Amino acid sequence: MKSYAYTFSYKQGTSLIHRLPSWIKILSIPFLSILFFNLNPVVILAFFFFQIALCFYCKITIKEQLKDLRAVLYYALFLLIAKIAGGFFSNAFSDLKNFTSLNEYMFFIRDFFKAERESGILLLKLLCVMQSASIMFKTSTTLEIRNGLEQIELALKKIFRKLFFIKKTDEKLSTPVSQVLSIFICFIPQVSRNWHLIKTAWLSRGGKKNLKMLTTLLPVLFTVSMKDAWTLSRAIQIRG
Repeated sequence: MKSYAYTFSYKQGTSLIHRLPSWIKILSIPFLSILFFNLNPVVILAFFFFQIALCFYCKITIKEQLKDLRAVLYYALFLLIAKIAGGFFSNAFSDLKNFTSLNEYMFFIRDFFKAERESGILLLKLLCVMQSASIMFKTSTTLEIRNGLEQIELALKKIFRKLFFIKKTDEKLSTPVSQVLSIFICFIPQVSRNWHLIKTAWLSRGGKKNLKMLTTLLPVLFTVSMKDAWTLSRAIQIRG
């Protein structure tokens, strides 16, 4: 039976990206994000296609990529609907009734998307940022992410001690920040898994995908997720 791929879940593999130390992948996300928002749109578009090719190299399917990118895609759809609705309310589309040929409609659509060029570039940048995070999650286990965050925090603490001439002690350095961040980051695929299981149970009992499903299942998802968070926090407390 083929396993269901949850949002930002680990994809088993042996590629070079899988074997890359997790701390490098974690640090690359903020670096690339800053880079994306300062590069030429043509370069960003080329890099986006490179990311897609990289996903194929890591055996990440198109369906799995779309699942991780759908938040940006929903945002793009929302912007498009809001722009069209705003155009009708502001009478920006009042000239449409005077068009008599298909070419006039085509020119109008072309001009409409030209005017939204900046929004399109912003969405492309967001897609690249989201794709970078997706690749990190797909090629790193939760344990690897946690270890990577701990390595970064420990390195920063050592640098901080050297800069401010703090004396070394025999006490082992703790990593409270990385523990909190790792719980937050690793909880994203867990929430996706909970939602899939709850929705599957709803549909298997004859439920339909409608507003009632959301109003019924979202409180359940919140309860289950809070229980998982409490269990995880208790486990961390017990382990010290």
